[in-house]
Amino acid sequence: MKKLHNKLFSLLIFTLTFLGLIVFSFPDLTYAQTTRETTLRVALFPYIPDSLEDKYEKLLDRIESEFEDKNPEIDLELKPLNPNEEGFYEINTLTQWLSNSPKEGGYDLVEVDTLLLDDLVKANLAKVWDEPQNTEDWHPVALKAVTINEKIYGIPHLLCGHFLFYYNEKVAQATSVDELSAILNEITPEIPNLAGNLTGSWNLPALYLDAWADTYGVDNINSALSNNLNEKVMKYFGEFAENCQVRDVNPCFTDYSNQDIGANAFIENKVDVFFGYSERLNYILKNGGNSEVKLAPLPLGESNKPLLFTDALVLRQDCDQFCMNAANKFAAYLNAPATQEWILSSKDAERKDAEKNAIPPIPRYLIPATHSAFTDSLKQDIYYQTLEQAIKNGSPYPNSGFPGIRKNLKALLIKKLYPSP
Repeated sequence: MKKLHNKLFSLLIFTLTFLGLIVFSFPDLTYAQTTRETTLRVALFPYIPDSLEDKYEKLLDRIESEFEDKNPEIDLELKPLNPNEEGFYEINTLTQWLSNSPKEGGYDLVEVDTLLLDDLVKANLAKVWDEPQNTEDWHPVALKAVTINEKIYGIPHLLCGHFLFYYNEKVAQATSVDELSAILNEITPEIPNLAGNLTGSWNLPALYLDAWADTYGVDNINSALSNNLNEKVMKYFGEFAENCQVRDVNPCFTDYSNQDIGANAFIENKVDVFFGYSERLNYILKNGGNSEVKLAPLPLGESNKPLLFTDALVLRQDCDQFCMNAANKFAAYLNAPATQEWILSSKDAERKDAEKNAIPPIPRYLIPATHSAFTDSLKQDIYYQTLEQAIKNGSPYPNSGFPGIRKNLKALLIKKLYPSP
């Protein structure tokens, strides 16, 4: 019996020694659960100016290299940016991206327009962000846009809204459609007043909601999501659309569906003003627009209280703790003031001339969803000063109800504003 005890004791000592050697030889095993490499796959919102006109290659390369330098344990894979892709507004495509495996084109994070957020939540595709960082830095519009039933389902990144681009200072005095029409008719009666896009099953209904907010305020904005067009809102919206009219044609419902054509009409002084998103300023300045161009919130009713879109990072439902940790780090990097500043300022597009002098790039004029993004550098830009001031009185578009009614709203609006002959 004593010999058996001795043999068991010797076997125990041998086993413990062997295991100790393994742990000593491979110390990383002790920390495998906390230091393993994580691959984070991200689809960023692609509808932004391609400042370098290189299909966003340098932009994505810099985001990836900077992030991985700061977080060597994370392998970041970014979806190529393609502004012609419609998948970011198609529920079926978003379902695939937020549920498929990586081999089948799935992503851990997708930047979406919060107009679709409630649909993603109801489809059980979006994961709640537990204790997101720096919410006090988010613009109130953005915080409201990513919140459903008091839970946060996205990290806001960018805001977007409709603006008026003009040269004549009198235009800035207009705070209603009536005032805008009167001023435009006065300053240059010999040319059309307005250019912009009044088509699209997303764009046109969104403008109608903006007109509703400018007429009634935003407290009951969901009331605008109805198949019954509001008579008072349509009075103002119709007057606004008439500013595009050229004899018996309204190009805002035809040619200007291509926003470049409308912007070019403004650049070439064929119209008084142009309306579109703030980032259209990048195109205007890049293509010969007068550097004296200015922008202001777009009045569509009795006032000009802007409604703002929010683009936010949304997590797939099965994102585990490693995925969540990586996602939090990426969101923090993307919204860091230094990152926001170089992306908004188009510093990925910096070039030099033959004498090696730096050629300052034209900023993208996207609107950040964080207060801290308005750094001293951005505040030196007169347009960013205007944008920061303009969004202070902004309100969010609804994050529920819009996708289901937009097509019906578009059809009703077209029939009312531009009926077939």
